[in-house]
Amino acid sequence: MAINPPSDLVLDVANAADPETLRASVEKLRSLASARVEAQTRLSRETFASIQQAGTPTVSIGSTSAPSAPNAAYKKFESFMLQSFVESMFTGDNQAVFGQGIAGDYWKSMMSEAVAKKMADAGGIGVAKMLEQQSAQKAKNAAASEASAAPISDSSTQKQDSNVILYQIERQLIHKQLKTTKPVDGTGQG
Repeated sequence: MAINPPSDLVLDVANAADPETLRASVEKLRSLASARVEAQTRLSRETFASIQQAGTPTVSIGSTSAPSAPNAAYKKFESFMLQSFVESMFTGDNQAVFGQGIAGDYWKSMMSEAVAKKMADAGGIGVAKMLEQQSAQKAKNAAASEASAAPISDSSTQKQDSNVILYQIERQLIHKQLKTTKPVDGTGQG
């Protein structure tokens, strides 16, 4: 019994074609392929350069420190938050992937934790950077408010300020006591 494999249609057409036309088409395909590779390389270089320029933070002249990666605690928080997002994507019937029961839940949790950690290490979704910026802004505001609240050297002014503060505290306490006092006779009049 002999096996007759079907012939390759493309190879049969290429063999039946004029050798000069075949050679011209092969050269044209090669030139198109090399032009495509060159265009992709140039595009990727341009894209990389534009990303690199856009990603380069501007450092003010008075700044002495270079911008750094977000704090490790913020990155861990972002990773934890991303883990819950990723784990919620693993819903449905995926017992074939992770297994059944407690072990399957454990493997699913480990997988989502690993994916979330990689995402956070790669830059995440910007939560860590946002938290870092907010923390820096709070510290800057606190330092500015401490610097602007210069100590007053006049003892009479300090005594007057402390009396005002005590008076305000007394008023707040009296007001709180009046609000929490319940009527004795139940008629609503106190």
